[in-house]
Amino acid sequence: MKDRYIFTVASGRCGQSSFAKVVNTHVDDCYGAFEEPSMNLRFAGALGVVERSFRRRFVETHELLGRGKVLSAFDRRDESYLDKIVAKRLKLIEKKPGRIYFDVSKFFARGLHRAFMRACPGLGVVLLVRDPIQNMRSFLNRAKDYSLDNNMPEARSNILRISSEDFEKGEFYLWIWCELFLRYLALIEEFNVTSTAIIRTEDLNDADKMNAHFDALDLKHSPVVPKQPRNTNIEIGRGETIISSTDVELFERFLNRLPSEVIEKITYFDNYKPRDIWL
Repeated sequence: MKDRYIFTVASGRCGQSSFAKVVNTHVDDCYGAFEEPSMNLRFAGALGVVERSFRRRFVETHELLGRGKVLSAFDRRDESYLDKIVAKRLKLIEKKPGRIYFDVSKFFARGLHRAFMRACPGLGVVLLVRDPIQNMRSFLNRAKDYSLDNNMPEARSNILRISSEDFEKGEFYLWIWCELFLRYLALIEEFNVTSTAIIRTEDLNDADKMNAHFDALDLKHSPVVPKQPRNTNIEIGRGETIISSTDVELFERFLNRLPSEVIEKITYFDNYKPRDIWL
């Protein structure tokens, strides 16, 4: 068994790769895992496509990652299945180096989170959060299949259950952003988590803030020397994350769908004025 486990609640497109690098560079005796189990493909081109498909089905499966049947099991509240997947993941985790395992992944809070909390008492939880409008626009630029990584807003397993019948595409990403914030808060309360931090994406490039976050998590670390966060959309030829008035207006319409008590719980919205930031 590791001495400590820390997992990250993240929407995706919020700096996980950069965060994992900061963890691996500065935290003592720690293995920072970036969206694992990952694949080191042996083949390129068409053979690589076949290899990736095979390994996701039979080796580093969607389920071990936190996709596939995990999403459906979470929706139907099949805790025994989720516990089984977590037990398999932990066998892989124990093979990793270091006394501390720090999981940086958007998949943890998609369905496996409560099973991990049950399996690892004292588990630490970090919320890695990006500006919601930026986050939405980055996903839209990426043009990914929303349903690959997410359940639907109507699912009974959700905290924020809301009809998506007339959602615009961007609203699905605004919804999962809010839902994950609420799942983080619910985990903290249900499992009495004491090792926790809320890290904003912009904090990754702020040495003082990252040092303070690691201190709050009671992690021994070297002084953080942040690097400019990666923009993987640009790296793969997608557009920059440029916010338009249409994006801000969509956020405002989505916010009007939410109950006031939900808005009050999401502390990121305290004094959040997107028109002052983006227009």
